[in-house]
Amino acid sequence: MDTETLIKPQKNDKPRSYFIVFEKNTGKILRINSDAVVVNNPSHIQTESTNPVCKRLANGTASLKKYGIIWDIVNERWDIDVRSTTLVIESKHNKLTPFIKNMDPTTSEIFVKIFYDDEKIIVEANRSNISSVKNLSDITAISTTEVNLLDIFVTKKNDPDYLIKIINIDPLALFQTGVQTVNIKNSINQQVDWQDISLYAKSVFNNYGWSLLSKHNVIAAETNRILQQSNVADKNSININVVDNVMQITSKIEESQLYFFEGKNRLKVVVCDEHIDNLVGAFEMSVNQLLQDIHTLDINFNWPKNPLLLYKNNYLSISTKGETHEQHAKH
Repeated sequence: MDTETLIKPQKNDKPRSYFIVFEKNTGKILRINSDAVVVNNPSHIQTESTNPVCKRLANGTASLKKYGIIWDIVNERWDIDVRSTTLVIESKHNKLTPFIKNMDPTTSEIFVKIFYDDEKIIVEANRSNISSVKNLSDITAISTTEVNLLDIFVTKKNDPDYLIKIINIDPLALFQTGVQTVNIKNSINQQVDWQDISLYAKSVFNNYGWSLLSKHNVIAAETNRILQQSNVADKNSININVVDNVMQITSKIEESQLYFFEGKNRLKVVVCDEHIDNLVGAFEMSVNQLLQDIHTLDINFNWPKNPLLLYKNNYLSISTKGETHEQHAKH
């Protein structure tokens, strides 16, 4: 008797993987591959996805205009999904996350500035650092299962159980404009010792920072001190090198970061010699110039050996390095 052996191919239940290369700053999808590729450009990121739509996008039966890169909070990785004007935000767990006082604003996702004499609180969303979505300015609705998700909890210093007040934040307004201003009188109707408080938030983002100042009009000097600390870590957006009153400006600013300038087309910089009361001169850079990698500018004053730069911008950091003051590069 003949015995016939039937061999059935085993079914592979594992979904097929695709590799997506996209621009880090904009989320623009550059290519979709069935195999991983070498990515040499530091502004590009490659991620693996098992979303079946990748096959349709790769063979041209689906439109890239309808899809974009999103951050998968559950699996903590980049993935592809349908573009939407609705931002879905959820907290990661039930524990409150503390705001770090005097952290570098350029590394935070949410930063709070309290001006107690002006009775004003400014809340900033650093949209270049928020990785949960790439099109924050296009958001027209917020979807969440939690109430008051971005509210700020003011507590006694280092004691989250001692609640003083809750500051209500409108997520939609914050994400669309990047800034929300809160009147302290309207939000906190009791006497507060501002030196003896802490701030907490629900764990929606990873990095929360805050600073405490008396008046809003000193923000230029205070911002400069905070930002110049980041020069040591080489996170500068703009580098300035001055030789013989000719300034060479190297910029890393991209078009996706134009919101840094809040609608202004020029950045004015005041130059002091080591201290804020030793004014030397001032110069301006146009935003169009800063979108160029390198450009030069003539100045009509002598560049100091120990320059201190003052400017009103919460996102930019400026490094000053050159032959005349190289030993003072790390202010």
